[in-house]
Amino acid sequence: MYLEKRKINGVDHFFIMESYTEGGRLKRRTLYELGPEPEKFIVYPGGNSFYVHESIELGILEKGYSVDTFELEALMWEFVNPRLRMVLKQPDKKKTHGYMSRAKLREAQAGLHEFDKRRIHFLRFGVIDQSDIEKRPYRFFNVLIGKSRDEIECMIDERERKLKKNQLKTYVYTIFNLQKYFKDRETALKNPVFLNQEKLEDAFLNELCSLNRDEGFIGEKRTTLHPYLVKYFIMFYENRFPTYQTQGHAHQRREKFFYMPRETSSDMSIRKACALLGLSVEEYNRMTKKELSRRFKRLAHKCHPDKGGTNGEFVELCKAYESLLKAKS
Repeated sequence: MYLEKRKINGVDHFFIMESYTEGGRLKRRTLYELGPEPEKFIVYPGGNSFYVHESIELGILEKGYSVDTFELEALMWEFVNPRLRMVLKQPDKKKTHGYMSRAKLREAQAGLHEFDKRRIHFLRFGVIDQSDIEKRPYRFFNVLIGKSRDEIECMIDERERKLKKNQLKTYVYTIFNLQKYFKDRETALKNPVFLNQEKLEDAFLNELCSLNRDEGFIGEKRTTLHPYLVKYFIMFYENRFPTYQTQGHAHQRREKFFYMPRETSSDMSIRKACALLGLSVEEYNRMTKKELSRRFKRLAHKCHPDKGGTNGEFVELCKAYESLLKAKS
C-alpha cells in the first residue's frame, strides 16, 4: 500500500493505493479515498495512543482486497498529531527481502529501470559519480521491486521534496546522466557549472525526450511530455549549479520542492504548434533545431506557473516544442 496525493479543484486529496500484477504487468488500484482531511481517520482513545478508524479497513475489505492493520497504521503515521509522534516510535512500514547474495540481488533487480536507480542513488548519497550503479547491486534498490510506476513516482516524489534547492540542478544533471556527453570527466563529475551550458541544455533535452519515448519507463507511447517528467524540465531551467560541488548531502538541511502539472494527450498540427511559439510556418522552416531550442527555452521561462502562467499553458508549450522538434528530425 502507498499514499497518493492528487489536486482536485485546487485542494489536496489523499488516496490509499496498491500495486498489483495483472497479465505480467504491474498496475495500480485505489483501495480507499481519504479525501482532503485524512487526519479525521485518526482516533485518540486516551493516553499516548492512537488507532486508524475501522471504516478504512472495512472499506478495503468490502472491495475484496486484503489489508494489514500494522501496515495501515504505518501508512497513516504522517497524519497523527505531531505531539504524539514525538512520544511514540514510528511504525515500521519497510518490507524486508531478507539476506540476498550479490547474485540474487542482481537477479531480483534485473528489471529495474536505470532512471529509477539513478534517482534513488542520488537521493541516498547526493553524489554525481554513479559509475558503480551497474557494477554493484545496492540493497537499497530493493525498495523499487514489485512497485507499479505510479507507486515508484509517489515514493520518489516524497524523497525529492527533501532536497535542498541548490541541489536540484545537480540532481537533474546526475539522474539524466548528462556527464556522459563531456570528454573532460573531472569537470563533468565535480564542477558541471564550468561546462558548456548550451551543449548541456541540448544534452538534457535529448535525454528528456528519449526517456519520454521509453515505453519501458512510461509504459505507453507518448506524443506529449509525460507529467512525471515535466517537473525535471522545471528543475533544470529554474535552478543553478552551486559554485562548488559537495561530496554528498548527509548533513545538509533540506527544503520542499515539487510540482506536477495536469496531463494532456492529443497531438497538434505544425501550424498550431508554431502559433504557440509565436512563429509563422515560414519562420519555423528556416530555423535550425538550435534556434528552435533557444526560442522554446525563452518562452518556457515566461509561461512557467511561478511567473504567472498556468499549468495548461506550460504543458501545451512543451507539447508544441516536441511536435516541432520531431518534425525537423
